Amino acid sequence: MCAKNQRNKVGFIHTTPATIAMAEKFMKQYLPQTEFIHIYDGNVKIDNFNSPVGVTPKTNKLRYANFAAQLENAGCGVIVSCCSLMLRSVKYASEVVNVPFIQLDAVILDEVVNKYSRIGVINTTEYVVPYVEEGIKSRAEKINKEIEITFSNNITALALFNVGEFEKHDEIVLNDIKKLIEQGVDCVLMGQIPFAMMEDKIKSAKFKVPVFYAGETAFKRIDELLNQ
Repeated sequence: MCAKNQRNKVGFIHTTPATIAMAEKFMKQYLPQTEFIHIYDGNVKIDNFNSPVGVTPKTNKLRYANFAAQLENAGCGVIVSCCSLMLRSVKYASEVVNVPFIQLDAVILDEVVNKYSRIGVINTTEYVVPYVEEGIKSRAEKINKEIEITFSNNITALALFNVGEFEKHDEIVLNDIKKLIEQGVDCVLMGQIPFAMMEDKIKSAKFKVPVFYAGETAFKRIDELLNQ
């Protein structure tokens, strides 16, 4: 383990096992020389989905604060949340550490709001809607920009994802991207971080508008933060 003043690792916090392999894939691809640590707690997801839509359980804020402290003490120079529902928990927990603590898709939201006005959002659960809206609208307000958000709101794919039927899940999601584009959006934001697992399929589809997900851009931002 590195001494506390050697912040040369990246710490990832996961609420679903699927994002562990995804993070490892992108780390090996874009930050191959950088060590990383995973923390996974499925209770975070359970408590999120047992709460009303838009409500962040206080237990999860506390969990994230504890996870962040553990990762900082383990030598992590950047801490990353791999769940799009944890916007408020990240904000809360970032106060207890002295290193950057970000959502993996934060830099993607920055780019989308800065460049586009009619934003289509892919979501397979209603739970993510308030957090994506909060992330987009707060950024738009800072630059005094009018934003129109259109959600796909197709929840049929989530059950397939949860049981590992990824091919069927991806087919539905790709079709939903096409539907959003037909509605005239300027870009499509993949509103849940695990959608980055679909990177190859999204690139192969060659959609007519840009499609944003927490892939290369997000991990390059992690690299920048680690080396500041």
